[in-house]
Amino acid sequence: MRCGVLIPAYEPGEALPALTRALMDEGVPVVVVNDGSATGLEYFERIRAQGAVVLEHKENLGKGRALKTGLAWMAEQGYEGVVTADADGQHSLEDILRVARALASGSRRLVLGIRDVSRMPNRSRTGNRLTRTLFRLLYGIKLQDTQTGLRGIPLTGENRSGLLSLTGERYEYEMEMLIEAGELFPAGIQELEIETIYLEDSDTSSHFRPLADGARIYSVLFRHFPRFFLSSILAFLVDYSLFNLLYYLLFHRSVPAAVLARVVSAGVNYTVNRKLVFGSSYHLLGYVKICLVILLAGSGLMYLLVDCLSLPAFLVKPLVDCGLYVLSFAAQNRMAQ
Repeated sequence: MRCGVLIPAYEPGEALPALTRALMDEGVPVVVVNDGSATGLEYFERIRAQGAVVLEHKENLGKGRALKTGLAWMAEQGYEGVVTADADGQHSLEDILRVARALASGSRRLVLGIRDVSRMPNRSRTGNRLTRTLFRLLYGIKLQDTQTGLRGIPLTGENRSGLLSLTGERYEYEMEMLIEAGELFPAGIQELEIETIYLEDSDTSSHFRPLADGARIYSVLFRHFPRFFLSSILAFLVDYSLFNLLYYLLFHRSVPAAVLARVVSAGVNYTVNRKLVFGSSYHLLGYVKICLVILLAGSGLMYLLVDCLSLPAFLVKPLVDCGLYVLSFAAQNRMAQ
């Protein structure tokens, strides 16, 4: 397998030419994408002089776009595998080579360099743990490090167009790749433990913006939720309106009106979710199972908290419903993957 290393770089420091030199001394081809840097241009000249390929963005387009640019160029050149590494010195030569060897084994799995979360700075550790917990809850995939930039990506005829068409132009692109990993990398994901390196030198600091880029990542994680919420509102309106029509105009009894209204609203909810929220992988049997579990859980919790513990029903009911609504979304989101 022909493999190379791809490094997206924005206003890099001394660490970048040192890393490319070390990689090339090992015989590893290196492609660097200058993502519209205004400073550090001398480092790109040094990289060119070393023999590395430097691709240029005229303006800063984001890490995701830089990765797409590099992946597209390397696919055109016949590379069958690409190891992505960061430009800030936080990936050691040894770890990059280990990921490259795992990728070159021919397993066609996505290889992730996994850091020791317990050795991260507090802010990074908290964010990483929250993100991987939400990722597992929403997509059913257990990973130790969802934010690693050291990845071994197999390039095949089946996944090249998918990799390049993923949404996300900045850091969220890497999260999108993990969400779609089942489709892009049917052989699975391999995790390799790597050294956890955090450098305080401003010359090698990350360009990750916690608020703006964090919001982009979480918007990808919860990309289905806005439409799911609107679908739920629509189902509620159908249920409430139909109940009143059936009760006052036809049955004059609450139980048959409520049951029929709920069946119709559930059918509307399922149809909208399948067509407009989750897609064709969303299926009726799974939806029915989730609805039954939520119904039983809600009834059980209300009985325990209100009937047994004598807590006020008007407070308990919305809390139980909100909690189960979140769990329902997570379960339906996982079912649709």
